[in-house]
Amino acid sequence: MKNLKLVILSCGVVGLLALIVPVSDRWPLTDMFEIDKLGAIVYAAIFVLPAAMAALALARPPMQSWQPGIALAAFVLGVVRFRVWDLVLHLGSIGLAGILVCAAVIIGTLAAVAALMKPEAV
Repeated sequence: MKNLKLVILSCGVVGLLALIVPVSDRWPLTDMFEIDKLGAIVYAAIFVLPAAMAALALARPPMQSWQPGIALAAFVLGVVRFRVWDLVLHLGSIGLAGILVCAAVIIGTLAAVAALMKPEAV
């Protein structure tokens, strides 16, 4: 179960970094905040919530059933908001940041589902 927590934490951090790290002198999340503040908060929450839940579970084991539930809800929101089905079809043209976001959302969703299906022993 500790591995699942680490995977969820890693996916949250990698996804958030993909939104924060500048791409060709542009800051993606900063640009989102200028256009739509609420939308940018939602995009940040997609990765911050799972990372926070996994960090909390690592700091105070065992992982409670609501923690992977919140992580799963955030990652599923990411699947819809980023339209992962379109990203997967265009992996060659979305760049490294897009590939990292896509991978973080998909792997994070699978890890959160696995953590929900197999609760941690108390």
